Amino acid sequence: MARFHLGLLSFGVFLIVVAVWTAAFLLEAISAANLVPLILLSSGIWTIAIAGIKAAKQKEDGAFSTFGWGMLLTVLGGSFYMANMGMNPVYIVVFVLALLGALAIVAALKSGRI
Repeated sequence: MARFHLGLLSFGVFLIVVAVWTAAFLLEAISAANLVPLILLSSGIWTIAIAGIKAAKQKEDGAFSTFGWGMLLTVLGGSFYMANMGMNPVYIVVFVLALLGALAIVAALKSGRI
């Protein structure tokens, strides 16, 4: 099986994410305040996908920590985006609680004690 570098792949995806959201900003589809949160949100989703790739390979350690970082980026980006859109702060708390729940589920699955 051909070996590929997840770091280089992630860098390329990050550049594409930045380019797409910058183009959306230049086309006035999103505001300047939403540019960074949407980049964080998209990068977090990609990081979660990388964690899935690492877990599927089962040769590399660190899939759980990569998943945790991906969830953190997703929640930060999503929270900032929701705050910029003027949503009720209670929804941000719900979003953070969903993060903690997802991490608890994955930690339980990882430990194998279900």
